Amino acid sequence: MGKKVFMCDFRSQVLVFMFTFAVLLSLNSAVSAAALTEHYQEVNDQVSYIQTNNSIPGKGSFFMRRVVSKTDHLYWTSFRIPGENGALRYFDDDRNLVEAPMVEGSLPQGRILFLSTDKYNYILGQPYTYRDLGAGTREAISSHPIQLKRDQDGWIVTFRYSLSPGVQGILWGAGSSQNLVDFNNKDQFRLWSNYDLDKNARLLYDGYHYRSPSTYHPSTPGSYWRIPSDYLTNSMIRSGGSTASELIGASLLKIAHKNISNEGFLPSLPRSSWLFDDYGIESGFFDTRFNADTIETNIVAFRRYGDSVYRDMAVRLAAYYLEHGRSNKYVVYDPIIGEGWLVHDYYHPSGRENHTSLNHQLQAIHSFLLLYESERSPEYLDFAQKMINGVKITRDRWIMPDGNLEYAYMPDGSMGLVDYDYLTYNDLLNVQEDLVRIKGQGDQDLQILMESKRLWMDRNNVSGYRKTEDTTNPS
Repeated sequence: MGKKVFMCDFRSQVLVFMFTFAVLLSLNSAVSAAALTEHYQEVNDQVSYIQTNNSIPGKGSFFMRRVVSKTDHLYWTSFRIPGENGALRYFDDDRNLVEAPMVEGSLPQGRILFLSTDKYNYILGQPYTYRDLGAGTREAISSHPIQLKRDQDGWIVTFRYSLSPGVQGILWGAGSSQNLVDFNNKDQFRLWSNYDLDKNARLLYDGYHYRSPSTYHPSTPGSYWRIPSDYLTNSMIRSGGSTASELIGASLLKIAHKNISNEGFLPSLPRSSWLFDDYGIESGFFDTRFNADTIETNIVAFRRYGDSVYRDMAVRLAAYYLEHGRSNKYVVYDPIIGEGWLVHDYYHPSGRENHTSLNHQLQAIHSFLLLYESERSPEYLDFAQKMINGVKITRDRWIMPDGNLEYAYMPDGSMGLVDYDYLTYNDLLNVQEDLVRIKGQGDQDLQILMESKRLWMDRNNVSGYRKTEDTTNPS
């Protein structure tokens, strides 16, 4: 792994670990892009790290490193960027792109950094440290600015971590000889200006984490929990458009596969106080929306990259969802339509019956219709149709007097809670577009719900919803 230099004084042990970035990214690079590889390294008797690598031939590489220490340690690690002239780019708090020549000194903190020379390109995360709080939750402890120094062969980038027992340092990045992000492309510019991996979200060794709600346990003002629906990965896989999106998105999705439980779902590990208080649901529960989101992302990844691991994970997650839907649902009936299902949003063995929200129901329908398109299994289409029937049979109950939609069908048969401004509308649109592709036309009842929500959004100056031509052609 290159040259190691150890330095210490009477106050603390200081470790400097020099390596070339090409070596860091090339471990097991001959392995197929279908598999992540892991490398464990004992740096000395006290410090060790484990690193995940994913190399995509012709694209570049992604890595994620977790460093731990048995004693108080100041850990340094550096790599060299080849090339002479270099540029630094990052987005400021107003989402403006800041561009500057690479110069020696400290790099900006609290934002994703884009470093480019005439020979190579990198995206780097900040060197944060965390303390594990349990239940998939980590508390951010500290960070030091990344240092940049020029030498005869390029630029030396140095990360520094204040480690102690129970604290882990995270180092991640992506590199390519290709341009990682085309900032002249307005779609790529918009996407990357909105990506946040410092304030409300972080990347850790086991994947994407989001800032913990105060109603989750454990939580602190500086903690992040491993959310089953990875917003960043979902966006990168579905939107694509850049080498960076493929490198980071594909890698994070494979990392998320390791988090699937033995039962076959991605659990929400912290305890939600409102779900516990209302329904007795403990930590480690099944969330239908988050898992349906991830089914969709794996289907899209399989179609885009052709790697069967994504297809396999979508099918695995769907198998658990099918069992949940068949076992935990409200059954409604119409003499013409037949039987319909409203599937419970959550499940835990300790919990009671809970509500069915329209957005959870619709995202599941969307995901199973996508699965049907890929697999052509009647089981998926039948499940989706029963859930569609559940919405159709209760259609009028979802529409409020002001035209907005109710959020959920409650366990006592009433309607309740407050709907999102436009998420449910987008979900309805997704299902309608699926039905057009599969059946040649959309559904009339879903169209009525869409139109009611659309009128309410326009009257209340709600923006951000998807706008498209009327292609649903409902019967």
